[in-house]
Amino acid sequence: MWESIVLTLAATAGNNIGKVLQKKGTMILPPLSFKLKIVKTYAMNRTWAIGFMMDIGGAILMLRALSLAPVSVIQPVSGCGLAILSVFSHFYLKEAMNAIDWMGITLAGIGTIGVGAGGEEQEAS
Repeated sequence: MWESIVLTLAATAGNNIGKVLQKKGTMILPPLSFKLKIVKTYAMNRTWAIGFMMDIGGAILMLRALSLAPVSVIQPVSGCGLAILSVFSHFYLKEAMNAIDWMGITLAGIGTIGVGAGGEEQEAS
């Protein structure tokens, strides 16, 4: 069970942080279209490309986690990705957070651990 929770946390972190990096990369890019020149411009932007790969990697890890535990455990744990995103945004994007924000992030983390501790192992079929 704990393996699936760790995979879920890594997956949701990859998804959320990847999207932030993609957004940051698009600040200097033209609007996305399916013209080859524009697609190449996106692919050559290092920040956007790293974000894209993190997003895809997160999706793959999530599929693995779902194969190890019930969705009723994985989905609530994936909600902790918002707390991970908040911490990442605070340090990477320099967004200010107050004491209530930090309390919410801490409670989300504790809730994730609680869901994992209370979950049941899935039988192999």
